[in-house]
Amino acid sequence: MKAIIYSRVSNSNQSTQRQINELKDIPGFEVVKVFTESISGYTQSAYSRPELQRAIKYATDNGIYVIMIHEISRLGRRTAEVLNIIEDLKKQGIKIYIRSLGITINGNSNSEAINKLIITIMADLARMESEQLSYRIKSGLQERKRKGYTIGRKLGATETTDVFLNKYKDVIKYLKRGESIRWTANQTGKSIATVFKVKSKLS
Repeated sequence: MKAIIYSRVSNSNQSTQRQINELKDIPGFEVVKVFTESISGYTQSAYSRPELQRAIKYATDNGIYVIMIHEISRLGRRTAEVLNIIEDLKKQGIKIYIRSLGITINGNSNSEAINKLIITIMADLARMESEQLSYRIKSGLQERKRKGYTIGRKLGATETTDVFLNKYKDVIKYLKRGESIRWTANQTGKSIATVFKVKSKLS
């Protein structure tokens, strides 16, 4: 069955490559196009995310009836918004395959009710997990400030080359094999700027 992939990460320091590779390995689907974007699921509504909207338009214009995503949070972090997207796609005859759950939404009408329940639960859990992580980070920073600790690197402090390179052993491994900066960035989930900096320090 012909399908397209929609993959999203929250910021440019992350890579969509793992999501794409795992989705392409799913049997029974012929992936004809991949759409990716680096954008927060909280700060940007799904309806204003350019690549998601391009993906939906491409599917509609080209008779593609399945959009593949890695997990439900890739569509959005707000449960109501996710359910609205699913319903909008259903009206256009477009199904959604979710790899983390191994299910296809908007497919078999006999299982739609249970699928929607699963989606609601998973979307709520993803939202709660993200909110809890954000809270723990902010709480930890506030506690460090309260105790008088400096947040971040001390003013004027510099990081030695050895300490810097030791943090990016995976990047170094690919670079020493002669892989390109872009390929290495995709494989390791690091930004191109970071990989370039590692390569410069190795030189």
